[in-house]
Amino acid sequence: METRDLDALVYPDRVHRSIYLDPEIFEEEMTKIFAANWVYLAHESQIPEPNDFITTEMGRRPLIITRDANGQIHALVNRCAHRASTVCQEACGNAKRFTCGYHGWTYGNDGALVGLPFPKGYPEGYDKSEHGLHRLPSVESYRGFIFGSMNPDVEDVATWLAGAKEYLDYFIDRAPNGNIQVRNKHRLTFRGNWKLAWDNAGDGLHASFAHKSFALLNEARYGGKKSLSQFKHTPDDTGMFGEDLGNGHIFVDQRPGLSGTFWDTQRPIPGREHAADTVRSEQGDKADALLEAAPGSMINLSIFPNLLIKGNQMEILTPKSVNESELHLWICAAADAPDEINTLRMRVAEDFPTLGNPDDIEIYERCQQGLEQVPEIEWMDTSKGLDVEEVFERDGNTIHRGAVTHDTPIRGYLREWKRAMAADPKVKLV
Repeated sequence: METRDLDALVYPDRVHRSIYLDPEIFEEEMTKIFAANWVYLAHESQIPEPNDFITTEMGRRPLIITRDANGQIHALVNRCAHRASTVCQEACGNAKRFTCGYHGWTYGNDGALVGLPFPKGYPEGYDKSEHGLHRLPSVESYRGFIFGSMNPDVEDVATWLAGAKEYLDYFIDRAPNGNIQVRNKHRLTFRGNWKLAWDNAGDGLHASFAHKSFALLNEARYGGKKSLSQFKHTPDDTGMFGEDLGNGHIFVDQRPGLSGTFWDTQRPIPGREHAADTVRSEQGDKADALLEAAPGSMINLSIFPNLLIKGNQMEILTPKSVNESELHLWICAAADAPDEINTLRMRVAEDFPTLGNPDDIEIYERCQQGLEQVPEIEWMDTSKGLDVEEVFERDGNTIHRGAVTHDTPIRGYLREWKRAMAADPKVKLV
């Protein structure tokens, strides 16, 4: 492949349409973006017991994330070493062995080949130890969040998280004892490039327009003191902001725009009053802090390239092709909180972002349509706030900050995209 001039495609104030449309760029991303650096794989609460597993993808590569009998976590490539069939067809479960349905090769949940049917006829000295399931060379968990990479020399996750680490800690520590439990998902598919969802994750301008119907209903029913009301008039006057946190991680903070506590500004949901009365009667002085953990976190934290945290919800971004993507949405329960708090978390998730996601999906597809069908217009604008962007050091990390409607986060993740795409990545499987 010819060397691509990335500086001619991504400028601070604009980005070329081809990065959303070019199939060659997409294929390159699957290695340079979704393999050579850390990628979010799963949460430890999804494989809590020995021999638990869950299947997922990493840059379209099918994986099985397992916890073996000794508690060690593995990221196995879900591809039989014999004739390439996927070995595990289940979304999750508990299994000591995985048997390929094509020719019966059987693997342990650490990837080792343990069963070779009718072995007579294989070459003399055929070594089963050389024909196990391939594994990612780098797998690391940060406070229950499991990341993997095909780069054996990748830096440790805590360092790579850069400025995102403190916000991820905040999200985790909203649950008592920092004990998060990831619950079942639902899936959204959209006809659009995966980066359109990343653009949107750091975009504080669209809420006033793409979600206008929700905002108007919010105002009509509850006045101007509930969450999202801060986007109705002039969001930049509220103190809300967006940040580029380094390494492609980006952040939008809605908390400064709230007019009260999380609990007070949450819209009514079914069972709210009964649950609150129960918590207050049973938990005493702990009740107010527990009730604050029920509404969403009021942050949008995006950990490059595939983990989006919104409220109490995680979204896993899965590219399928240059113009097709999936979002897998998982609700995070607070494992050590009373049942009433987690019931409220589920009901809050039915409010927003669940009601906002259809708006976003529609916009992604409109953007993809405009990019594909109007080749005469080559550029998308990313200039808002460029001349007034604040740059400072925080805990050894360089942070770029702008007002909530500025394009600061978008410029930040595109800087990392350009760096990664220009690199000569070291990737391998073991």
